[in-house]
Amino acid sequence: MKILHIIYTLGISGAEKYLRHLLPGLKNYGIETHLIIICTKETHHLLTQFTAELNNDGVQTSLIDSSKIKFIFAAKEINRYCLKNNIKIIHSHLSNSDLIAVMVKKFYNPKIIIISTKHGYDENVLQVYEPGKTIAPKNFYYLVTKYLQNNIDKNIAVSKGISDLYFDFGLSSYRFPVIHHGIHIPHFDKLDYEATCRRSKVQLIIVGRIEQFKGHHFLMTAMVEIVRMFPECKLLVLGQGSAKKKLQDQIVSLGITNNVEFLGFQPHPYSFISNSDVIILPSLFEPFGLVYIEAFALKVPVVAFDTAAGNEIMQNNVTGVMVPKGDSAMLAQKIIYLLQNIGERNRIAETAYEAYEERFTTQTMIRNTAEWYKNNFDLK
Repeated sequence: MKILHIIYTLGISGAEKYLRHLLPGLKNYGIETHLIIICTKETHHLLTQFTAELNNDGVQTSLIDSSKIKFIFAAKEINRYCLKNNIKIIHSHLSNSDLIAVMVKKFYNPKIIIISTKHGYDENVLQVYEPGKTIAPKNFYYLVTKYLQNNIDKNIAVSKGISDLYFDFGLSSYRFPVIHHGIHIPHFDKLDYEATCRRSKVQLIIVGRIEQFKGHHFLMTAMVEIVRMFPECKLLVLGQGSAKKKLQDQIVSLGITNNVEFLGFQPHPYSFISNSDVIILPSLFEPFGLVYIEAFALKVPVVAFDTAAGNEIMQNNVTGVMVPKGDSAMLAQKIIYLLQNIGERNRIAETAYEAYEERFTTQTMIRNTAEWYKNNFDLK
C-alpha cells in the first residue's frame, strides 16, 4: 500500500512533529509512505533538515515552494507525483493541504482518494469553543471547510475535542475516529543540562506559541501570588508569537520582570522542561496539545485549564492538575500547592509517565494508524 502525505506549512509545529514520529514506522506494517511538504520560498530553509531526516528514515520526502496563490500549481505537481509513483491515496494534514488535495481531485484526478487528519480549526473560534454549546460562525473559513469536507473521503481527528467540534458545527454528520499523537523522546541526562537550563531553585515553565488562546496572560496574573510565596521563583517562557509584546507589557505592569525569562525558540526544549518543577498549560483549547504528553514522558507535573483536549489526555489530580478555564487565582493556588509538596509532584509525574507508556508512545500511534488504514483500505 502506498500513501502520499501532504502538508502545507511555514515551520515545525505539532502537525509536523506528528508526521516525523508517524511516517517512518508505518513501513513495518507494509505501508509505503511518501511526503510532499508545500512551503514558501521564505520558509524553505526552515524545513530542509526536517526533510533530510525523513528521507534518511526511509520516507520519500520532497519540498515544493508555493505561495497560496499558486496552490493550483502545487496540485499539478502532486498529481504528477502520484501518477509517476502509482499512488492512489493522498493523506492531507491541515486546512491548506486539504484544499490542495481537493484541487488534485477536482482538476486532475477524480479517482484519487483523499484522507484528512484534523489537527485543528480556526484559532479565533477555538478560544471561545464550548463543546455542545458554541454555534459555528458561518464565516469564510467555515464555508471553505464545509466545501472541502464534501470532497474528502475519510477523516481522522487527533482528539475527541476536534472530532466533537466538527460534529457540533455541522461540518460532519458523524464523529471522526480519533488517533492520538504519540512521541518518542531520545534519552538524555537532564543533569548534563542543569547548569544552563536550571535558572532558579524554584522553576516553572510554559512552552508553546505566544498567542492569545494559549493563555499566557492568565499565568502572568497568577505569577503575582506565586512570587509572593516564592520570591526566587523563575518562569521560563519558551516560544515566539504575535502576543509577545502585549505579554511583556503585562509583566512590567505586574512588577514581575525579574521572575519571567523569555527564551524564544529552543532546539532542545526537553532539557528545559526536565529541569523545571512544574509545567503550566493554560490554553483555552488545544486540538491535541503535544506538550502534555512531552511532560508526561519527562516526568514533569502539569497544571492546565480544564479544556479540550487536555481533559481527555489528563485525569485530574491523577496524571495532572486541572483548574477551571480562565481562573488565574485557582491556577496560582494549584501551582503553589505542588511547589510546596514535592511528594505530590512526584506522584503525579510517575502516574503520568505510566499513562504515556500505555497510551501515547510513538509505537501506539503507529499501530493504531496502521490498523485504521487496514480496516478502511485494501493494503495489497
